[in-house]
Amino acid sequence: MKEYIESYHMFFPSKIFGILLYIVYPLAVWGLLFIESLFINHSYVLLTVPVFIFIVECIADFFVFAGYSSKDSSRNGYLKTSVYYTRILKRAVLSDVIRRLLSSFLIIFVPAVVLKAQCNITIFAIISVNFFIIISLCILRYFDFFAVYQFITCIILVLYVAFSVLVYIKNIFIESSIVMLLSGTVLILFHIKILFSVVREEYYD
Repeated sequence: MKEYIESYHMFFPSKIFGILLYIVYPLAVWGLLFIESLFINHSYVLLTVPVFIFIVECIADFFVFAGYSSKDSSRNGYLKTSVYYTRILKRAVLSDVIRRLLSSFLIIFVPAVVLKAQCNITIFAIISVNFFIIISLCILRYFDFFAVYQFITCIILVLYVAFSVLVYIKNIFIESSIVMLLSGTVLILFHIKILFSVVREEYYD
C-alpha cells in the first residue's frame, strides 16, 4: 500500500497540494454545508455536496494527470524517462481511483448521518458524483490547459445538475444508481486501457 501511495504522490505538484486534497478539501466542504444548513432546509443540503465534490475533483485533477491521455503531452517528462514509469503510473492511477471513492464517500456520508438523510439519496449522491467525475476525466485528461479544464467541467456540471434534478423529480434514485455503478465500472476500465495504450506508444516512439 505504501508503494501505491508514494507513486501517487509523485504526480502531485507539491506537498502543499496533498494537504489541500486530504485535509482542507473535506473540511471546506463540510464548512460550506454547515453554513448552508443555517439558511435552507436540511433535506436539500445533501444534494449540494456532490456539486462541490465534482468541481474540486475535476479542477484538482489538472494538477495531477492533465494531458496523460494525450500522446503529445509533455507533463512530468522526468518520470517518463524512468524504466519504472509504467509501474509507477499504474499504481498512481489505481490510488487516485481509490482515494476519490473513499474521499467522496466520507465527505457525503458524514453530513448524511448528521442530517439523517434518506439512504437512497445518500447512495445516489456517492455513485452519481463519481460517475460524472469519471466521464469528465475521460475527456479532461486529453488536455493540459487549465482554461479547457474549467470550460469542460462547467459543461458537464450543468448536465450533472440537470440529471440530478430529473432523478429527484422521477424519484428513481436506486434505479439510476445501479445503472451508473455498472456503467462507471466499464468506463473506468476503458479509460485506463486508453491511458496505458498512450504510454506504450510513447515508449515505441
